[in-house]
Amino acid sequence: MDLYPEEVMMESPGKFLKKERETRNILLEEISNFTKIKEHHLKAIEEDRYELLPHTFYVKGYLKDYAKYLSLNPKDIILQYENYLKSLIPPEPIELPQPAPPPRKNVRPWFFLSLIFAVILFVVLYISYPVTHLTEQKADTTRLFPVSSASAIHQEVGVQTIYPNQKMEISGSEKLKPGHGIAQ
Repeated sequence: MDLYPEEVMMESPGKFLKKERETRNILLEEISNFTKIKEHHLKAIEEDRYELLPHTFYVKGYLKDYAKYLSLNPKDIILQYENYLKSLIPPEPIELPQPAPPPRKNVRPWFFLSLIFAVILFVVLYISYPVTHLTEQKADTTRLFPVSSASAIHQEVGVQTIYPNQKMEISGSEKLKPGHGIAQ
């Protein structure tokens, strides 16, 4: 009895051999006596517990003898076993291509340097402007009025300075005008 490729891929070799043995009403002890394979090894094959068996080379020999006893094609059983072992290996994860990150804008260093220079220039001008402006204003005032500070104060207040050689007649009514300290 030959296995079809679909059957080889769908069922584990142990389950397939067990099903064939039970269909024919054959005991494991009978197969063990004929093939000289220990009964607990045959039971491990039927339960697909290959980790309990010796090296794969021996397992393939056991499967070949077991298949011959049941009149099955040993090559198909070996192929089914190999496919079963491959199915136990987890598939390698498929690596999806990662989306490329958006390109970073290349900000040139000169931009940062010019920005820092502009900020420093602004701060220096902001701090020095009032000092320069006041100095210029004071210089302008002294150029316009080159008089002593006392005369500048008198001019602001509206006081007329009287020098001893100046004679001015002040009438009595002008002397006592309210709100005026010195008559003009």
